[in-house]
Amino acid sequence: MTDQPVLPFARDDWRVEPRGSIGHVLADARRRRDMSIEQVAAQTRVPVRYLHAIEDERFDVIPGLIYLKGFVKAFARAVGLCERWAVQAIVAAMGERQRAAI
Repeated sequence: MTDQPVLPFARDDWRVEPRGSIGHVLADARRRRDMSIEQVAAQTRVPVRYLHAIEDERFDVIPGLIYLKGFVKAFARAVGLCERWAVQAIVAAMGERQRAAI
């Protein structure tokens, strides 16, 4: 039995919500699927430099929050994670960074 909450991923498909920082979780999911960063880039059409930035949590490299959300959502979809979780996680991470800057 898992202690992690389960979220709907798609119709009739349920996934476990990942734990940890968004970059770490996405990188770990990519490695578990035995995918290279180039394979994710080809599937999502997100440039490799932005995928590396997401995994390293260097969000300032990406040219805006709307792009960041879209890239993270595509990345999550490619590695089999819940897109809604990924977007919520990136919004939370950005909120934490803004509060820390004040």
